Amino acid sequence: MTGVVYCALPKCPGEGKGVLDEEGLCEACGRSAADYVDEPPPVPEQRALSVEPAPVDVHVPGRLGTGLADVPSAPVSDPTSNLLSDPVVPESRRWCPNSHEVGRSADGSPAPLKGRCPTCEAVYDFTRTLARGELVAGQYEVEGLIAHGGLGGVYLAVDHHLESRVVLKGLLDPANPAALRAARDERHYLVAVNHPNIVDIHNYVKHRDRSDGAEHDYLVMEYVGGVALSDLSHPAWAGGATMPAHWAIPFALEILSAFDYLHSNGMVYCDLKPSNVIQFGKRLKLIDLGAMRRIGRTDGDIWRTPGYSAPEIGRAHPPDVASDLYTVGRTLAVLTLGFRPAEASGGETREVPLPPRPAGFNESLYLLLQRACARDPAERFDSAAAMAEQLTGVLRQIRAELDGQPYPAVSARFGLERGALASALADSADTVFARPGAEEARRVLPVPQVADPSDLAGPALVGLALQPAARTRELIEALPATPEARLARIRLAAELGARDAAAQIERARGDFGDDWRLDWYRGVAALGGAPAEAAEHFAAVRRRLPGELAPMLALAVCEESAGTPPRRAAELYRTVWRTDRNHTSAAFGLARTSDSAVERVAAMAEVPHSSSHYLDARQALIAERVRGRPDLEAVVAAGAHLDELAGLDAARAALIEAEVWRAALAAVEAGAEDPGRSVRGVALTRNAIGQAYEAVLRRVSAGCASPLTRWALVGAANRARPRTWL
Repeated sequence: MTGVVYCALPKCPGEGKGVLDEEGLCEACGRSAADYVDEPPPVPEQRALSVEPAPVDVHVPGRLGTGLADVPSAPVSDPTSNLLSDPVVPESRRWCPNSHEVGRSADGSPAPLKGRCPTCEAVYDFTRTLARGELVAGQYEVEGLIAHGGLGGVYLAVDHHLESRVVLKGLLDPANPAALRAARDERHYLVAVNHPNIVDIHNYVKHRDRSDGAEHDYLVMEYVGGVALSDLSHPAWAGGATMPAHWAIPFALEILSAFDYLHSNGMVYCDLKPSNVIQFGKRLKLIDLGAMRRIGRTDGDIWRTPGYSAPEIGRAHPPDVASDLYTVGRTLAVLTLGFRPAEASGGETREVPLPPRPAGFNESLYLLLQRACARDPAERFDSAAAMAEQLTGVLRQIRAELDGQPYPAVSARFGLERGALASALADSADTVFARPGAEEARRVLPVPQVADPSDLAGPALVGLALQPAARTRELIEALPATPEARLARIRLAAELGARDAAAQIERARGDFGDDWRLDWYRGVAALGGAPAEAAEHFAAVRRRLPGELAPMLALAVCEESAGTPPRRAAELYRTVWRTDRNHTSAAFGLARTSDSAVERVAAMAEVPHSSSHYLDARQALIAERVRGRPDLEAVVAAGAHLDELAGLDAARAALIEAEVWRAALAAVEAGAEDPGRSVRGVALTRNAIGQAYEAVLRRVSAGCASPLTRWALVGAANRARPRTWL
């Protein structure tokens, strides 16, 4: 095949047949030539594959977790170490062709491996196994049994044509018609599937059994020599009872990538669980595709695992996209919450619901799990891509908290912020900020994006989204009456506080159904006088979009406006700000609600110079230090920021400077002078500070248009003036 490059690294389990991807990483071992340093050359062998490579644990950047998580590399172990010493099929996997239990021990007698089903008289035989050294199809030499699959034995073999290891998958009981149908389905789907996260099929062969002379089918698949996510020895478990979310989520994202591929090709996987996911190096593969089927297919057997499969699955409701995504949610929940997904009760195996959110468990991740695992399929994510989008947003929040650095991203659901809420200083010298108002919140909160790019009004609405509602009203009303234009008019009604805004939203329900944007506009409309009601609507959006920051910002505004203790508002503002520094409203919100002076100052200091609200943040930073009862330390810290007000209106800058000198006077009069220290070259003494204060007040009064205000400033300047004999 032209253009294919194979891995030549020693100890690669692909043994020269591992294909290098576009990043130069081997699909078999996850390494690249650039990552190989000082590894001894392989020992020459008399026969290919006669001596196995030692287990290798590679830890190099790969596709898995790139950019947002450094997932531990899974060791690629010696393939023969996985061979089962006892190839006998476990009793729990013995079923007759009609799905009755057979081959079970009773009354101390040994369990029969062959015979007739006591319920239906069907013949069963579990003694058929491939022996070590047996040659299948003249090409594949069996090395032993490595697993009992859901439908058949899984054997390790050597492909003597390609000189590589492969897996042969046969049937536990070829006389079982349901198992035969599933095997044929698996062969059909495996041949059609081509995705880096799904196991590859190499061949399909027949082999005549020595015991009965009959021909049996075997799938020849690639050998994936890694560790299953269900194996507690997997390094991502880190020896704990749960897998850290920042490692488990990248696995789920890789699975969703594979599911998106399958769903777009009209197929569903059906039986996802941790044991069906193998990691090797930095790569991940889904194995055991025996349960796969076409979307919409109603005939054939449905294979499912209790605790992971969706509750609606059955003859009347075959597997679909929603049920597939349910299995992803349950798998991620089991990994991160550490609970048993099913339990036996009354002779049946029943699903165990999600446990309550543990203390310290990320709230956004829990909301995502609740939606993915909703009992009602209509409440789940509608596509693998949509679930991956929100899960990526959740991972950004988790990484930001762990690393103490932002992980910004452009949202596909919300536009950019339209301003910083309540960023102006309060007039009172006793506080830094005033509480945000409802009208300002409506103007500032982000606008939901146009969802339908084919809508005729879409391009115009994208351009108008950042403009004030009052300015764009006539322009939007002049657009064609498309669905997106209608939603934009509803948005304007909500933002402008129109009396009929709620009525417009309710009339739209018939056309837009459960579109989350209606809930958003309900929340915006309710901000005026019912913050608790607004919070309910924004919380509904947050449950739908747990990876988005805009709903968290809106909820924080509601909590703050309600006048309740600010802890919850501060928590939400904190999450938004540490994740994405483009949400400046969250920085000012945290400065208003945090009970930590250090955190309030840090939030203002972190507003970047590129922000249009940088000067607002610098004024707030100074006010935070000098308002209240400041000491000389706070005054010195505030004075260090005065030179950062360049570009601010001269009169406004002078007033801020006057605040610093007034606070300095109060601090000196309340304690001792400190002539050895200075602010802007002014020694921290009563006379020096008084002179600086007087000078700035007179400078402000000179530009004051109001006589009364000017006289008041002159009087204050005179009082600040140091007393002298001259």
